[in-house]
Amino acid sequence: MKPIYFPTTYVSPSAAAAMRALFPSVVTCQPCAGRLPPDMRTLQESGFLDVLTPVAGDEQRLDDMVREFRQWGRRHAGGAGLHAAFWRQRLQADSLAEDGSSSQLVSQIKSRWIPARGPTESDRLMPARVFLHLAQEFDRQSYEVQRDLAWHEKLSAELRLALTGEHDPSAGGRNQGPACGPAGHEDHLWESRLAAWARLFLCQPYPSPVFVTSSAAVVEHVIASVPRALRLLPAALVMLAHPPVAVGHPSPHDVMPRLAEFAASPLSLLEKQFVTDTPDAPGARGAGPDVFVLPEADPTQVFARFLTGVPDECQRRPDERPWRHTVLVRVPLAPVPGDGGTRPRAD
Repeated sequence: MKPIYFPTTYVSPSAAAAMRALFPSVVTCQPCAGRLPPDMRTLQESGFLDVLTPVAGDEQRLDDMVREFRQWGRRHAGGAGLHAAFWRQRLQADSLAEDGSSSQLVSQIKSRWIPARGPTESDRLMPARVFLHLAQEFDRQSYEVQRDLAWHEKLSAELRLALTGEHDPSAGGRNQGPACGPAGHEDHLWESRLAAWARLFLCQPYPSPVFVTSSAAVVEHVIASVPRALRLLPAALVMLAHPPVAVGHPSPHDVMPRLAEFAASPLSLLEKQFVTDTPDAPGARGAGPDVFVLPEADPTQVFARFLTGVPDECQRRPDERPWRHTVLVRVPLAPVPGDGGTRPRAD
C-alpha cells in the first residue's frame, strides 16, 4: 500500500525529494498512458513512482482537443474568461458528436442548436484529461524555468566571488549558489485541478486511504468540505517523522504503516494524538509535514464532493480494505537546486 500524490499530476524532482523523506514510493494518477515527462520516467524506473492511469485510450481525440485549445488560445490571447469559455463550448461540442471535430466547436461558437440533454460522465472525462495534461506541461515548464534561474543565480554568485572576493549575501556558502524556493505552481488553478483529478481518480480508485499534496490551499479546501477534521499533534508528528530505529522494523523514512494505522483506528484512539482542526488553522500552512485525518470519511466520498456531476459508477477493487477514515498529508516542496546536475538546455 502506498500514498497517492494529488491533485498535481507532475511530480517534480523537488516534490520527489520532499516525499522521499517520508515514503519509499508514491502513486501518481496520470491522464494518459505512456506520456510521462523524462524526469518522472526516471523516478518511475527507480521504483519511486507507481503510475496509475484510470482511463486509457482515445489518445488521438485527446491530442486533437489539446491542439484545438492551443489554437483557440493563440487566437484569443489575453481574452477575459478564455478558460471558461473554451471548456463550455468544447463540452457542448463533445455532446454533439463522437469524433469531437472542430466543426462542432465552431457551430457552438456561432450559437447554433444546443442539445437539451446534459453532458454524460464520458463527456466530462475527456476535458478533465485534457486539462490535467496541459496542467502537467505547465508544471514541468515552470519547474524547469525555476531550476534554470537558480542555476544562473549560482553562476552569478561564483563570478562575483571570483572577481571581487566577496560572497553574494544570498548564497548559501562558499562556492554555493542560492537554491530557489518552490515555484508555487501547484496552487495555480487548484480548484480546477482538484475537480479534474477527482473525476479521473474515481474511475478506478487506488486502494489506499492516504493522500499526499504539496498544496496548502488544496488541504484547507478538502478539510473544509467534511464535518470534522483532526490534525496530528506536534509531539506525535515529531515521532511520526523521526521514529526510533529498531532491528526488523520499517525504515525511518517509511511512515506509511503508521498512517494506515491512523486510517483504521477507532476514533477514540485518534483523539489522543489529534486535535480538532479548522480549514484556517496555522497547522495547515506550517513548515510541515502536516497530517490530517477526516473521520468516518471514505476517500471516494471525500473526492466525489468536488465533482460538478456524480460519476455513473466508481470502480472498486475486490481486495480493497474498508478504511474508517481518510488521511491527508501536506509535504512542503524542497527548494529547487541551483544546478540540477546539468546545464540548462538551449531549447
